[in-house]
Amino acid sequence: MGFIKQHQGSTVSALERCKSFTFDVNQQAESLIQWEQRYNQHSSGTFSGYLDELKLGGIHFFEEFTNRTLQQQCCVKHDNLWLGFSLQPQRPKINNSGIVEGQLMTRPSGIEFELITPPDFHIYGLVINKKSISEEMIGGDYDLWQNQSHTMQASRPNHYVSYELAKLISLLLNNNNSPMGSHSVFGDENPARLARLTPLITSKVADLLAQTEYGFDEVKVTQQTTQRVIADITHYIKETNNYPLTITELCQITKVSRRALQYCFEQGFGMSPIQYIRDCRLNEIRRLLLNADNELGIADLALDFGFFHIGTFNAQYKNLFGETPTQTIKRSETYQNIIIHQDNAKK
Repeated sequence: MGFIKQHQGSTVSALERCKSFTFDVNQQAESLIQWEQRYNQHSSGTFSGYLDELKLGGIHFFEEFTNRTLQQQCCVKHDNLWLGFSLQPQRPKINNSGIVEGQLMTRPSGIEFELITPPDFHIYGLVINKKSISEEMIGGDYDLWQNQSHTMQASRPNHYVSYELAKLISLLLNNNNSPMGSHSVFGDENPARLARLTPLITSKVADLLAQTEYGFDEVKVTQQTTQRVIADITHYIKETNNYPLTITELCQITKVSRRALQYCFEQGFGMSPIQYIRDCRLNEIRRLLLNADNELGIADLALDFGFFHIGTFNAQYKNLFGETPTQTIKRSETYQNIIIHQDNAKK
């Protein structure tokens, strides 16, 4: 039996990080926190696996790999909800039911269930504190989440949601070991940055789960509601001089569900609320980078405006403006000189 475990203790901001490598199926079953599990191996050969996990606030993110066919008896502890999925072509089964691509398997705490996983299998998972995620749900989203989360075994297929969740989990797990110095959002030396990061990630997960639960349900929104929602957001930005950082904030401002908000923005702006508010924040960052009085670095500005991964931020910035933030800073002096020249010309 072999077991190798790498652990980083929690910080004042409730970050817990652990990666385990196992060479015994029973040890693998015992690796995952907040679970009661028993694994049986059903294909021949020496077992190996790993578990990479991160607990941030009320959400436990993990990726698990196992190289043999397994029968897993599972039960989530405490007042939590488990969601699991895989992007691989080989498919698992939950309670003897096959899972197709794009589906999220869903089970609440206190209810035993069985998984059959194929060999050489990667699975992504989230264990979510029900109270934490419910606080992110507004109006109809809250009602649907409460009504469906206790009874659903597998969501409707949604390839976008499963892909985006996998990308988020991979980003969080990989980023924590990235030698990025001051750019690392998980650095133990910067608990204030971590405290700002946590609600952004929680809201991102809530956005995706809301789409999963009722992504194909029809939502009827009147033209008057669309106009009112857009007016409320415009008024909020004008009065506070701040852009909302999350969809939860937008829903709280407008008092509509996430799906209704999506419809209003598609009708009013021809884009999603996520794209709209992201573009607005990128434009504001650009104005600050061009301002000679700005003293904040790129990574700090990005996080202040809700971008928790510097690489993703740089890519989105360049896609919108055709240049990187660093290139914007380098030509900011020329930008200022042009404005001064124009002012002099007018005189």
